[in-house]
Amino acid sequence: MSKLGSLGTMDITQRRDTGNRDNAATDWHSKYGIRHIAIIPDGNRRWARQRSLPIEVGHANGLLRVLPDLVHQLCDAGVHTITVWGFSTENWTREQEEVKHLMKISAEFLRHHIMDIANRHHARVCHLGRKDRLFPEVREALLAVEKATAHHDQHVYNVALDYGGTDEMLRATKKLAEAVQKGETGKDGEELSVLDFLDTAGQPHPFPDVVVRSSGEHRMSGFLPLQTVYSELFFVEDLFPEFSFELIRDIAEQFRWRKRRFGS
Repeated sequence: MSKLGSLGTMDITQRRDTGNRDNAATDWHSKYGIRHIAIIPDGNRRWARQRSLPIEVGHANGLLRVLPDLVHQLCDAGVHTITVWGFSTENWTREQEEVKHLMKISAEFLRHHIMDIANRHHARVCHLGRKDRLFPEVREALLAVEKATAHHDQHVYNVALDYGGTDEMLRATKKLAEAVQKGETGKDGEELSVLDFLDTAGQPHPFPDVVVRSSGEHRMSGFLPLQTVYSELFFVEDLFPEFSFELIRDIAEQFRWRKRRFGS
């Protein structure tokens, strides 16, 4: 049985037909009020260990099997922006062999899956995080896909690699200070703020409506700290290789009944 965490519980065992596109679905902004979904895909390692499989098999199942189909179906359903946290600034402390496998899998995803997503849905691919520490093959593939999709304007797909909220804030604050020192101003002469220099700056919908974290972990771990201040959070017991579009759709149904007050 699949459950949402402490923010709500629901049975989502009825529908697992992930191969069926939600072609009959309407624009999720019209139906649910959702423009941007962010996902923390946790639990790949636990999924592999539960099955006595190598850890890299868990990562490959999550990133190369589950994620592409999930993104396709979310785009089909009309979600404009999708953000996925693939590798955090803290993940560098893992065993070196696991880091190598994660970099290899990330490069394969960028080379062989993401262009299919981008071309099919006319999605612009944007990187959140640092590029300087990524393995060369990952950095090169990331730069290539960003360049190739820069003109796409139907969807945004944010790939968070070597991303951490604290690091993003430090980089944004430094850029803000440099801009102020140069006497720069914002749009229409408005005063600049740190929001103008976040990794999501300039995107049509930079603030997630929904954040989903898999594997039963009930924390944000520094994920998009400014962008998610008014996001609705869903902590799901399923490990990420067990994820399905039906699970996300059930979350969307629950989201529709939440009252978003935005501080009012």
